[in-house]
Amino acid sequence: MKKSNVFLLITLLVGLVFISFGCSEEKETPKKTAKEVQGVQIKTKEFQRVVGWLSKDSVLLQTKKSGVTYFEELNIYNEKKRPIFNTKESISEVQISPDYRNILLYSAESAEKATMRIIALNDGSTVASRSTKPLTTTFYWNDESPEKIMFVSYSPEWNFQIENWDYTLNQLHKIDVASPFISWYGDNLVISNNKDKPDDELGNLYLQDIRDNATKNLIVANIMQFAVHDNVLLTIEKNSDEKLLYDFRTLGFQNFFSYNAAREYDELGTFVPYFDTNFDKNTFLTFVPYKSAKIGSGAKEYKLVKIDPTNKKESTILELMDNQPILSYEKGDLVLYGYLFDKVIDTKTGKMYNLINTPTKSF
Repeated sequence: MKKSNVFLLITLLVGLVFISFGCSEEKETPKKTAKEVQGVQIKTKEFQRVVGWLSKDSVLLQTKKSGVTYFEELNIYNEKKRPIFNTKESISEVQISPDYRNILLYSAESAEKATMRIIALNDGSTVASRSTKPLTTTFYWNDESPEKIMFVSYSPEWNFQIENWDYTLNQLHKIDVASPFISWYGDNLVISNNKDKPDDELGNLYLQDIRDNATKNLIVANIMQFAVHDNVLLTIEKNSDEKLLYDFRTLGFQNFFSYNAAREYDELGTFVPYFDTNFDKNTFLTFVPYKSAKIGSGAKEYKLVKIDPTNKKESTILELMDNQPILSYEKGDLVLYGYLFDKVIDTKTGKMYNLINTPTKSF
């Protein structure tokens, strides 16, 4: 009787072991592979450029065929395109709004007339438009109030005029700022880099309320360049003949991190490499030269560096790179790269992808 019970117990235990192994095998799932960017095939003569990000998965593609310029949303993972807008007008500038809902098109209809047009990304409809003279113009979209666009127009003699266009109200107001080197710093605040002469290397950074032209406050003196994004002010200064200084400041203009990099220069002044303008307090991407030196002839190579200003960390993403424009999405690890943004860099893996494949392209 006892032997029978022991045998029965052993049989049950062995059965449970087999059942256990069987269940564990059923629960196993294959490892998921990360999505990879898929390059889309486009004829060389038709491809114009990738304008920028529309989401973490898609970009705004600009092409031209038979005299017509097309704007489409391109999914970077499955190559699917969604038509947005097309025009026969000559395109001078395209910008995507900070909230990724609209695009600004600046186009010339004739030698006497140009148009600023706001196009809705969801259906391609015209939200607002305004006629103007076809002048050289730079545009600055307000991050906090996307309905406001500040633009600087240059005459043929290079005199400038600054205006603020609220396209929802269709109102245009002149802004009295002493410098064309400007940026929004809130709903009604503007920062400008004031120089004695336009080609001077150094200038002084001022804060001004566009509702009160009489008052302006000095923020930082002797800077070369500056940028504002996500409540962070970045100033680029010459720390010494050998070093370039990147200073990160809070909304109250208090410095919370400084980064020194090698400095390249020539007779005209300091050369500042491209950096990602979609930076924040945790991530800043820039190209850095390997050593300080006077710029000579021939191609130069740089390393792509990721800086964490808050935690004071630095890491190199890629080595031996060409200094070309880069642009990240607000969140994520991917960066558009190249003069036409036709490549994508994964900053997490260091892998580079061709986003646009043309018949003559080799990579």
